[in-house]
Parts: sequence; structure tokens; C-alpha cells
Amino acid sequence: MDLNHFLKELSSQKPVPGGGSASCVSAAMAASLLEMVAWLSVGRSNDENIDNQFKEILSEVEKVKTYLFKLANEDAKGYQKVMEAFKLPKTTEKEKALRKQAIQKAFEGAITTPLALLEKTLDLAEWTAFTLKHGNTNAFSDAGVAYHLIRTAFEGGKMNVLINLGSLHDSNLKNDYLNKLKNIEERFEAKKQEIENQIKTWTDAILK
Repeated sequence: MDLNHFLKELSSQKPVPGGGSASCVSAAMAASLLEMVAWLSVGRSNDENIDNQFKEILSEVEKVKTYLFKLANEDAKGYQKVMEAFKLPKTTEKEKALRKQAIQKAFEGAITTPLALLEKTLDLAEWTAFTLKHGNTNAFSDAGVAYHLIRTAFEGGKMNVLINLGSLHDSNLKNDYLNKLKNIEERFEAKKQEIENQIKTWTDAILK
């Protein structure tokens, strides 16, 4: 993904790409920062397990970035499908029924991408907590910035799930998605507290 092109598209008068795609790119930027810190940390520990974990991050992070860029594109396509569904003819009762069905299916599809992003932020948060604890201390702030990018991606993904959920008519399906969202939120919140405690300890030590 060309960043200049993406920013130009993001600032255009077109509705896509929008906040959903921006959230995915935010997560990809976080992954890139974590990759940098992992490179700066691997080989510096006397603990083989720690070193192997950084190597594991390095082996996985490129795939994660590719996946996140894919989600950014899918998010834009998902909203385009919603707009296309609304443009379907609605003259006859049959057309109205088919249009309604297409709109609901499009909104459901538009939920899956930000939900997938939220799942991936859990992995990134896990890597961040590990990196803040065991990584190169000279790059602590870089891992800290990665966390804030992940948090932005998480909140953005959550908002995009909710805005599309609001248009679903199937209450059972809506509740299923809300339960999934709640589960992810609880897991992210636990890791978030761990990370913010690490950052606070670091900040307090500097300001002492």
C-alpha cells in the first residue's frame, strides 16, 4: 500500500476508504513498529526463551501486516457493497424484498472486517506487552507508540462494528455479534491494563 496514495484517497470526497480502513492501517503501523523493536531486541537477551519469542514475532509480523492491509481494502469494498445494495430497484414488492435482503447481507458483511481487525489487535497487544517487558529499553517509546496505534485501531474497529450493527434487523444475529464484541473487549481490556501499567512504571522512573 502506497501511503501517500492512501492519504490522498482518505481525504477525498469519496466515502471510501474511511475510518475502518484507517483503523486497519493504524494496526499495520503498530505491527511495523513492533517489528522494528523486535529486530533491535533479538540477540540481546541471555534468556533463550525471550530471544526465541522475538524471533517468533519476526516470523509472524510480515504476515500480519499483509493481512491488515487486506482488511483495509476489504473494509472499503464492504461499504461499497452497502451503497450498491441501497441503489437496487424498489418498484415492485419483489424488488423491495430483494433489496432489503441485499442491504442486510451487505451490513452483515461490513461487520466481519472490523471484527477481524479487533481479533488481530489482541495478538498485537500481546506482542506489545512482551516487547515492553523484554525488549531493547532504548526503543521502549517506540513500543509504547505501537500500543497507542493498536488502541486507536481497536476503538476504530469497535465503532465500525457498532455502526453497522445498528442497521441489522435480525435481533438474534445482532446479539451474537454483540457477544463476540464483548468477549474481545474483555480480553483487550485485560491486556490494555497490563500495558498501561508498564508504561506508567517507565514514565514514573523517568520523572523521579
